[in-house]
Amino acid sequence: MRRIVVAVAVALAFIVLFSFTPALSSLLRINLLQLLGPVQELGDTLFTPVGSLVRVVGRTIEAARVNPVLEERAGFLAAEVARLREVEEENRRLRALLGLKEREERRGVVARVIGRDIQHWNQSVLIDRGGADGVAREAAVVSAEGLVGKVIEVAPRLSRVLLIIDPGSGVGGVIQGSRQTGIVEGTPDGGCLMKYLPRRAEISPGETVVTSGLGGVYPPGLLIGTVTAVRPEKDGIYQNADLEPAARFDRLEWVMVLE
Repeated sequence: MRRIVVAVAVALAFIVLFSFTPALSSLLRINLLQLLGPVQELGDTLFTPVGSLVRVVGRTIEAARVNPVLEERAGFLAAEVARLREVEEENRRLRALLGLKEREERRGVVARVIGRDIQHWNQSVLIDRGGADGVAREAAVVSAEGLVGKVIEVAPRLSRVLLIIDPGSGVGGVIQGSRQTGIVEGTPDGGCLMKYLPRRAEISPGETVVTSGLGGVYPPGLLIGTVTAVRPEKDGIYQNADLEPAARFDRLEWVMVLE
């Protein structure tokens, strides 16, 4: 340790001499620089790790200060992205309903589904429009995909809609290709069954079924669903057709009550 102190003192003396004696020859300056080289190297060896440590500690402290802020901003951004996606999906559904309204040239009230029957999950829903909004009992209800059901209860700002997949529901239907008519009823498994089709009628899976207009509740031409299978009745004169409903009742959010 004593040797280091002496070496540093000698180096400082030469530095002073070098600084205040501009008349020194260039050879002397070179010799001095050569003599001070080991001292400078010693200083670099001693202080470079310390400087690196200080920089690492500084960066760590800065990162600890900035990271919580960045995490909070990332959380806000994720929430905003989710909100915008929901708004986009909602707008898409509303545009689809309005497009249906334009294509069918029908007038109606757009409503949001706000609840389902607790006892019968797949049979009826509540919507946030009622008599004060122009909703009437027995009015047909559609989604952007197809027929949903009809209004069975009306309050000033709420209404209940019976879905076509309810076993107690009945809709007059017609197969577009063959023009065979029948009654479409709901099934316990959330599907639809078209009954009273002539046994000899040629009906194939994939055919489209729409409302016939018979009965006066549902206007003609509303899409009900697609035939998935045909089953003759045992010892009967009719056959039944299983239907896949066009409306997505498990994702029902927006509907239109037709006037």
